Amino acid sequence: MQLLVIAGGLGTRLRPLTFDRPKALVPLLNRPQILYLLDRLPGAVDEVLVAVNYKFEEVRDFFGRQKLGMKVTVVHESTPRGTGGAIKNVESRLRGRFAAFNGDVIDRFDLASFLRFHAGHGKIASIALGPVEDPSAFGVVVLEGDRVTRFVEKPAKGEAPSNLVNAGRYLFEPEIFEFIDGGREVSLEREVFPKILGRGLMGFRCEGFWSDAGSLPSYLNAQRLLLSHEGAGVADDADVSRGEVREPVLVGEGCFVEGRIGPNVVLGRACRIGRASVSDTALFDGVSVDDKADIRTSIVGASAAIGEGAVVRDTIVADRAQVPPHARLVGERVGP
Repeated sequence: MQLLVIAGGLGTRLRPLTFDRPKALVPLLNRPQILYLLDRLPGAVDEVLVAVNYKFEEVRDFFGRQKLGMKVTVVHESTPRGTGGAIKNVESRLRGRFAAFNGDVIDRFDLASFLRFHAGHGKIASIALGPVEDPSAFGVVVLEGDRVTRFVEKPAKGEAPSNLVNAGRYLFEPEIFEFIDGGREVSLEREVFPKILGRGLMGFRCEGFWSDAGSLPSYLNAQRLLLSHEGAGVADDADVSRGEVREPVLVGEGCFVEGRIGPNVVLGRACRIGRASVSDTALFDGVSVDDKADIRTSIVGASAAIGEGAVVRDTIVADRAQVPPHARLVGERVGP
């Protein structure tokens, strides 16, 4: 079976980090996030297609260097085509039943069980559904048994008909192409799925965690989930002996920490943390943080520098950016 990874977006919600890299290669726990999607594929998946528009060459070259034990083909989209358009664009490359995954989602649910569910009901499509505490920011799915009957887009708080939302994982039969227009941008959720409700769109309730990773809050949530389940640790050559570590954290090779880090912090390689405080944050490779700085719920790009006494909250700092001493950044996007 083939898997199509839909990774063609511009990554606007993670700018300015995505000015320097495609969204699929944004580090998550110090690895390109798309690799988490490929880590646990069942043996039934024998080929992966990755649909990319923005920075196609970088994604193609990245997979050209990887040894993943499976065939991976990066397919160029001349223009962004949305979730449905990306599928239609590779119609000639797909054979029989196939899976399609959004590229900016991490999860730990059982794809083999999802496959059995889909094969057992004999319908055109199955969508994986995940429960959330507050579905108001999502497209909510209504089920009758296992059959999807309607979608409610971003309901008001307290008015959602269920807590199940689209988890960005799909299984399709080839008949799905009959319902997708070619040559333009097409949304699965808004255009294709409503057409097939009467023909049978089935909902698979996921067990195990999942999270979008395409915005600052969802990226940090994905980081937290991965740290709590499998990703925490301190590299052997990292020096945290002078600092305070509040687990879970992941500290990369060559880091030096004097201050307080954690919980839910990831440091890339060769980060330098003075007598500062860092929590619920990702620092990419080579970041330096001076004394008395305080960083929370933020992402700091590679080789950036945070000055003495700076306060950084709910902010994304670009690669190589210089945050001056005693700056106060809340909800900002900081360029280089």
